[in-house]
Amino acid sequence: MVIEGRLDPDTGSEFRQLLRDARGQLLRRVSVTNDEVQGLTDHESGALDDGSGSAVAAELLQRIGGHERHELDEIRAAQARLETGSFGVCETCGSAIHLSRLRAVPWTRHCLACQSQEEGRP
Repeated sequence: MVIEGRLDPDTGSEFRQLLRDARGQLLRRVSVTNDEVQGLTDHESGALDDGSGSAVAAELLQRIGGHERHELDEIRAAQARLETGSFGVCETCGSAIHLSRLRAVPWTRHCLACQSQEEGRP
């Protein structure tokens, strides 16, 4: 529940845990991705029939890792917003972000209406 623009202590604790869990899962995925990239690099000199296929696979895994690093930055920023009291407030319009949206994507910066508008949806 939001009280005067701030989350109540129980809800704040819930989101601290959600963000910690999301960060942990993401770090595990990044670790696996980095291990896979290293494995492809180690075997690129002939383990696959087509070396270019291995290079493409390594590039794809690196891009996925870049996306995950961005998501990790978003999680860290959400943790900071949680501590400063701006968590759950849309950065575009200043309205409260619905708890259901925050529970689905706890690092979101925008309410659904502003996110849709940003993405060019009606």
